[in-house]
Amino acid sequence: MPRYTYFAKSHPTKTIRGLIEAESEQEAINKLISTGYYPISVTLENLSLERSGIFRLRKVAKKNILLFTQQLANLLESGINITNGLGMISRQSSNRYLRLILSDVIAKIKDGKPLSESLAIYPSLFPNLYCSMIRTGEASGNLPERLKSLARFLEKEEQFKNYLKTTLTYPVFLLLVSVFTVVIILMFIIPRIITMFEDLGQVLPLPTMVLIKISSFLRDYGWAILAAFLVMIFFLKRLHQSPQGRLSFDKFKLGLAVFGPIILKSELSRLMRTLSLLLTSGMPITHSLETSVSVLDNQILKNEVKKCKESISKGVSLSGAIRASPFFPEFVVDILLVGEETGALDKSLMRIAEDYEKEVGDSLKTLTQMFEPTVILVMGLIVSFIVLSMLLPIFQINLIVR
Repeated sequence: MPRYTYFAKSHPTKTIRGLIEAESEQEAINKLISTGYYPISVTLENLSLERSGIFRLRKVAKKNILLFTQQLANLLESGINITNGLGMISRQSSNRYLRLILSDVIAKIKDGKPLSESLAIYPSLFPNLYCSMIRTGEASGNLPERLKSLARFLEKEEQFKNYLKTTLTYPVFLLLVSVFTVVIILMFIIPRIITMFEDLGQVLPLPTMVLIKISSFLRDYGWAILAAFLVMIFFLKRLHQSPQGRLSFDKFKLGLAVFGPIILKSELSRLMRTLSLLLTSGMPITHSLETSVSVLDNQILKNEVKKCKESISKGVSLSGAIRASPFFPEFVVDILLVGEETGALDKSLMRIAEDYEKEVGDSLKTLTQMFEPTVILVMGLIVSFIVLSMLLPIFQINLIVR
């Protein structure tokens, strides 16, 4: 049940503040009056799902939304009405914030609002795509089936994201550990060893001198380098937040030699899968394109999809509109053309999504397999240089002694 924060007069000279559970704001006011309080203000408890600023934190995970969608689809299919189904899910949920949200959604549905409109109040959890699918299910009278399709879509998206995270975690961890190890050796271990050679008063070999210079530079300017790096990250983040800066960054990412094609295929896979889902639900192609824009991260591709929507509004086919864009490969155009001719456009879109997901997975797997031996080789060369620089003075001393 929703909770309301209230300020009320318990006495002509005394004001109190507290929380009260009620189905609506008016019911909360009535409860306060019945207890002898005079309400000053009654507001719904803050159900904000994200903290602002640097401590931004999502309190309801994507897997909670996936589970909620699956459960609601099964309950509605078994004949349970929406409010009872939401109430059952709310009572069974282990996430406090999701329980609060569902209680608020139930209250709004009881006030006469549809499910799609009630969920749309929380765009961080239920984005435009999610609410659009719910809306089409409500309009067609086939809400359980639409929820099932949505659950399958969310599950596939979550699996793909988890695969990307799992694939990239080890290489990134290996790189960070390698860099950290080398920095520790150069800043803290090498200076102790070099002091012994300097005390001998001998002319040190060139590799040893180079190592000393690098170590001294890191010790003297290491914190300045770190500070400059953090300032650069902050500046790039601020630049990325500006519209023109975002366009420049996204264009740069698509133009990268190795990662550019992977980023493009990943974005196109999400776009095609979303379009397939929306077209299967009976949504018009222009509306589907407009809704699908929200799943893209790259602003350049977002602008291209908007251009395609405008072209289709003027009577151009989807394949024709996409053909005019330089960011959609010929392979995509050919598959879409076949789908339009056979009347199976949604299946063609799904085929493109699955093919690109497989290509992205294979490309990342190949890169990670190449990355590990490359990092090991580079680390081996660095360590070999350090060891050689340390041994050369010792060999020089032995020759002098002989």
